[in-house]
Amino acid sequence: MKFNLSSPLMDFLTTTAQYIALNIVFIICCIPIVTIGPALAALYQVIMRETRGEYGYLMRKYFQHFKEMFLQSFLTFLSFGIIVLLLLFNVGFWNAMEGILANIITVLVYIMLLAVACTFIYVFPLMARFKNAFLQTIKNAFYIALTNPVDTLMLVVIHILVLATLYYFPPSQIFMLFVGFCFIISCNSYILQRVFKKYEADTALQANIH
Repeated sequence: MKFNLSSPLMDFLTTTAQYIALNIVFIICCIPIVTIGPALAALYQVIMRETRGEYGYLMRKYFQHFKEMFLQSFLTFLSFGIIVLLLLFNVGFWNAMEGILANIITVLVYIMLLAVACTFIYVFPLMARFKNAFLQTIKNAFYIALTNPVDTLMLVVIHILVLATLYYFPPSQIFMLFVGFCFIISCNSYILQRVFKKYEADTALQANIH
């Protein structure tokens, strides 16, 4: 009995094995917390290439991109972390206050948190797809999130469903451990590829494409 190493089944099994290994490496890279940004940017880089049909050895490419994008993605994640902490502090502070003004400010802070979350969803995929300066990438992420409300909503819903599943169905954490993060990024990537395609020729939004 002969096995066809180039058959669709073997391709599927090989890709699945690479995704499992990549998922575990991604989790390990996130353990120091401060490296979540580089780990996420590198994961988007390799999986978005995979969804475009630019196949390759995922693990080697992952570490290569992790190193290449480390500084920018580290600073980006740090910046978002500081902003979120400041906004959460304001939520707690103004929730403890009474009066109409406090209620208005609380609502505004929640809106800002939502805007930050939507921008965060796009910023690392943008970093993986386009070469831009730190601030330009963040501006682009906010602009794309604002001008593509349907796609942004779909991406937000995906993340909410994942969090809800993990909370209400704890056994799903096993799935996340082995292949979950790669699966989620793959789902996101199919939406993101469609969104980014509209901007690939827009020099106002991108300098160079990866």
